[in-house]
Amino acid sequence: MKHTLFILVLFVLLTACSSKPTYEFDHDHGFDFSRLKTYHWYDDMVKSELGSYRKMNASDKRIREVVGNELFRHGFKESDARAADFWINYTISKQRQQISRSTGYDQGMHGSVGAGTHGKSVSVGYSSGPSVREYEEGTAILDIIDASTQKIVWRGVAEGRLKDHPSMNERYKATVEVTRELLAGFPPAP
Repeated sequence: MKHTLFILVLFVLLTACSSKPTYEFDHDHGFDFSRLKTYHWYDDMVKSELGSYRKMNASDKRIREVVGNELFRHGFKESDARAADFWINYTISKQRQQISRSTGYDQGMHGSVGAGTHGKSVSVGYSSGPSVREYEEGTAILDIIDASTQKIVWRGVAEGRLKDHPSMNERYKATVEVTRELLAGFPPAP
């Protein structure tokens, strides 16, 4: 249960990235996107444990609101399941990343002796070894599924480094920004 809650919140956290996310898009080049006018949420069509849990979560409500507003700006309207031209779904994941910065020495004492034309020298130093910093990266995926064939015809992917401890306001603003970027190219030009 905790894992599911964590995954649901990740979409919002991804949108509060500490650096600009990267975006990738793919679509079915043979699909006629001009016929799409109405949508319905995939979780409302296909019953699953995750989908049922998402509906009870405030993060899901915010994501649906932001995505719905952006789709409306693009001329799409939410409809009941039978009248929908397409379904929309989102998926999120996260990975822990590490940065290691090596000093060139293992941890411990190091020393050297040198002799030259102007005398001799001795140096002693201490190295704490490589430094490691952990951070999280997240991925958010929006899928557009053709309701008649039940196949994904468009996909937008956002990947980025997650910001440490974003405020609710920062999360909401970033959710709007990422959603706009993801849907900026939807529907794709013919």
